[in-house]
Amino acid sequence: MKNLLIIDDDERIRKIMRIQLHTEYNVYDAEKKDIAFQILTTVPVDVIICDIKMKDSNGFVILKELKEKYPDIPVIMLTGFIDKSMSDKAKKMGCFDFITKPVRREKLKMTINKALQKEMLH
Repeated sequence: MKNLLIIDDDERIRKIMRIQLHTEYNVYDAEKKDIAFQILTTVPVDVIICDIKMKDSNGFVILKELKEKYPDIPVIMLTGFIDKSMSDKAKKMGCFDFITKPVRREKLKMTINKALQKEMLH
């Protein structure tokens, strides 16, 4: 099974995604950046899902650090809304794709599978 890491300060969102994905993936989650990077040092993560707006951090800051330290791991950004400038900025920073809240299981799985296919091509 592939390993996913969900970075979101909202426990409810993390729980919903764990429930939606646990039968097909090993799901790890972190409520803040420090915990996420601890997990990344011990678990070979295949895809990361990271919220953009969090209390203690900014998803773009986390994305930048992720791409510096783990450039080959696809990062899917999670947001309540998306606009063109946000999308352009994230793509330039190496974001694979976006998922909007509320998270729909089918869209989530489809996006993760696309990210895993891209990862296998590298």
